[in-house]
Amino acid sequence: MSTKKDILLPTEELPPPSYEQTPSNYYVLEDFEKPISECNIYIRTIFQKRVFKLLFFQISFTFLVQVLFYNNIFSTSILSIGFVYWTSFIGSIITLFSLLFAITPILNPDGEIMNLENDQFGWLISYNKQLFLLFLFTCFESILIAFITIHYNKEQLLTAVFITLVIIITAYTISSYKARQYEQYEMNNNLDMLVDEENTMSMIYKVLWCLTSGLFAFGFVLIFIPHSSVAELIFSWIGAVMFTVFLFVDMYMVFRKVRPNEEIKCCIMLYTDIINLFLNILRIVSRNNND
Repeated sequence: MSTKKDILLPTEELPPPSYEQTPSNYYVLEDFEKPISECNIYIRTIFQKRVFKLLFFQISFTFLVQVLFYNNIFSTSILSIGFVYWTSFIGSIITLFSLLFAITPILNPDGEIMNLENDQFGWLISYNKQLFLLFLFTCFESILIAFITIHYNKEQLLTAVFITLVIIITAYTISSYKARQYEQYEMNNNLDMLVDEENTMSMIYKVLWCLTSGLFAFGFVLIFIPHSSVAELIFSWIGAVMFTVFLFVDMYMVFRKVRPNEEIKCCIMLYTDIINLFLNILRIVSRNNND
């Protein structure tokens, strides 16, 4: 549904405003307190571009690190050092939780923080510092993934990468199509359909989190008890299906439900979905090749 904000767009292309220097004619505090789908088209476009640019950087950087270790440009002997593994593991956990509970300060033209009274749990971290933490998180995760990928052959890795890319492109295509479909529902004032769709997605998300908890518990148990390769294959298939659905749902969140200042949280959600999906597919591919 067109609104006054949708129509009053800038007459010339302007650089995307940062969250710390927010022009009063584009953003007001209320814009950050409602879902992205309810914001004007300018805010939606900037938000989605930022999310997918950052995600592209994360995936590209992670892929580059794997190539460097796999081709021994970065010596694989580094990965045999326990200190490197535990530093990357602990660093990944710390940066992850720091970003998940970070609140981006929203400044008015006078430089005053407008969301000090926000009842959301967390701590204020500037946008630039969040970007730095996101970079550190990606570095730590890339090193941890290298501990796994160096044990697979090139054919298995490329097959897993190709399948993961196909799923990512499919998820993005379907999610963007659904977003346009939701806009049509809004324009046609089809509120019942919107409510049904959002209730369905919300239920799927809750079920996924329950299944994820069970999956991680099952994986933790497998570490300590003897198990067959069949059990590991079943575990990998369940994980691949779950994180595929997670990717679709989180793409939906990016287009519909998150707030405009939560782009870094969106990057973390999508990045972890993709990495877990890739690792599960890699185990499945490896198992099938061995058979």
